[in-house]
Amino acid sequence: MELSSMSNGKTLAVIERQPGRLGAAKAVVAALALAFAVQGSEGGKGLQGRLGVVSDWRQHHVLYPTARSAYLLARNQRDPAWLGRWLVRHPENWWPRFRRRPFPRPSGSTRDWNVSLGTATFGPVYDFSFNIPPQTGYGSLSTADQGGGVFLATEGSVTVTGGADQGTYPLFPGGPGQTTSPAGAFIYDDLIYPQTNPPFDEYALLLTAPGLEINIWGNSPNNYSFYDHSGGAYGTQLTTNGTVTVNAAPSSGQTYAAKYVFDVTAAPNCTNDYVVMGIAANAAGGGQANIVGLNNLYSTQGASLPAPLCGTSGPTVMFAYASGTGGVPNAVTISLDGSEIAYTENLSSGSSYFHVLTIGTTGSNGTSATAAAVPGVGNNAVDHSVLLSPDGGTTNQSSTNAPFVAYTAGDANDVAYATTYSTAGSGSGYLYKIVNVFNGGTPSIEWSAAINAIPSTPVFDPVTSQIFFTDSAGRIDYVTDNGATPSAVVYGPVVASGTTSENPVMLDMTNQMVYAAFNSDGTTAVLVQAPVDLSSSISAAVGTANTLYGAPYLPAFNNAWYGGAGTPLIYVAGTGSGTVPTLYAVGFTGGLLNPADVTSTALATGMADSSPVTEFYNALLGKDYIFVGVTNHCVATTGGGTGGCVMSLDVTSGFPTVNAGTTALAASGGVSGIIIDNDSSQTQASSIYYSTKTGSTLVKATQSGLN
Repeated sequence: MELSSMSNGKTLAVIERQPGRLGAAKAVVAALALAFAVQGSEGGKGLQGRLGVVSDWRQHHVLYPTARSAYLLARNQRDPAWLGRWLVRHPENWWPRFRRRPFPRPSGSTRDWNVSLGTATFGPVYDFSFNIPPQTGYGSLSTADQGGGVFLATEGSVTVTGGADQGTYPLFPGGPGQTTSPAGAFIYDDLIYPQTNPPFDEYALLLTAPGLEINIWGNSPNNYSFYDHSGGAYGTQLTTNGTVTVNAAPSSGQTYAAKYVFDVTAAPNCTNDYVVMGIAANAAGGGQANIVGLNNLYSTQGASLPAPLCGTSGPTVMFAYASGTGGVPNAVTISLDGSEIAYTENLSSGSSYFHVLTIGTTGSNGTSATAAAVPGVGNNAVDHSVLLSPDGGTTNQSSTNAPFVAYTAGDANDVAYATTYSTAGSGSGYLYKIVNVFNGGTPSIEWSAAINAIPSTPVFDPVTSQIFFTDSAGRIDYVTDNGATPSAVVYGPVVASGTTSENPVMLDMTNQMVYAAFNSDGTTAVLVQAPVDLSSSISAAVGTANTLYGAPYLPAFNNAWYGGAGTPLIYVAGTGSGTVPTLYAVGFTGGLLNPADVTSTALATGMADSSPVTEFYNALLGKDYIFVGVTNHCVATTGGGTGGCVMSLDVTSGFPTVNAGTTALAASGGVSGIIIDNDSSQTQASSIYYSTKTGSTLVKATQSGLN
């Protein structure tokens, strides 16, 4: 979480001027006192005495463990993000309503509500290139995990660059069963098998255009067919030595909702608190949305005892927009005053746009995920977009990553960093700096830097001005932002030579360390720790090598690592033997990862993918929890049968026991990344939010033991 009032320089200055080793709690109290005094004129864009809070994916990637010296504390406090993240871990030091006392809560987790997100799927995006002489080309496809290493292509397009039928064609949805094409020319199923050769079966993909159908499929290893049907006749190109290469796009379909709390010092607000989710589906005005926001969050769908704060009719759609025509496959970021959101739109044809959207307050702003409004049409929403291209458009660059917005001391200088990659199989990409983000201006690209591999989502370090990312060569890299120009790309040593995943780093701001997880170094999945200068690294094995999924995704530290009682540990959901999701905990020696100190337990009983891990320390109860999901064979909900779930694990006393009795909720196809709501005794106001990967719903569930 970030605290919106902390964007003003006077607040930070008060903390920095605290004498000697003044405790962090006293410093925060002093800062809050001044924040209320100056907000009206300097606390951002008209906050008028309130303290808004943003909770989104970035709070999991830029971390602030306890600073043991006044110098480190002051350095951390220069980042507007620091105070909000400190406050969410220590509400007992600042929230006047905080009372460490028992309060009514349900037993275990309960699903409070779920809202449909339309036709979206939250599986990985797969890029592929083909050479089926004389046909050549490439494509990008959104998918839904079918289990057992099989994925259903649900949306996307293919570009034919050589031979007959040159052009770009959309995927025609169907499957997973064998389906007859609209013209009756082909039987197809739109299935992909990424770990096999061929990665298509004998039915595979159907592409369409007016008067034309194309079927691409595989017979046997290195044996592919490209058929077209036009005007009642077939054209056939068949080879016994063709090639098709399939790779997962960056981020592997792992996205997050984002939450805005209107005033963190007041009771939860039914009207002004909201959650927003990007949707990985092509958007159209009056139809499918790619951005949806909900309020009336602290509610249930149906009768509830005790009565929820916002009633029993569930949440309300606050806005639903078709922002461009592509999908929003990764996390969004909210401005400090809650009025704007930033995100990346991706088109399956191979281009992408960075957006800054001012949420509409008048007119019609959409009524559901399948009845979207267009920003600025019948409403006062404003949608600024910037084509992510290093040359203004002639080089197609796709982005399935989230942009990283770097808040500054005053919104006037907010900037964002975004990454793209070539879908044409070149294995390269770009990093961009975008200015005029959350200041009412028009965003524009200030500079771009070419990268000789496919980059992950970027993460910015305000101490060094370095933008970190992992890449498809198995490295951790960075570019230094020198203002109007970037430094040359600093490529770190290869730490995972067998990797195919590009997951964003975590940054320890206090100790200036970066952490990254890779799905393969050729033998194992690895968790890597390195100083920010990348001069050395330590790797810990967290499962067997896995190239089907991008896991392990985001790790999470326990509360002891932040400075609480107990033994510091880092948790990550890796893969055990047989591609079984497995929870690992790695210990530390002298602040460094200890590869010999690894504990593990299975989260599933068969092949499946996992979600990122989210940690939350509940100061009300003095409990430390982590939340994690799996796509299938969940231990907790089914005792080893089929089905995905999300689990709540108590790690207060150390590594948890995971079995059929573990608190969990069924989740069709598994879950996206998980964000945390409040730490509140108000009914239904202490929750988690996530999307289901199958069925496409946004879910609010009561935190286990926290409500």
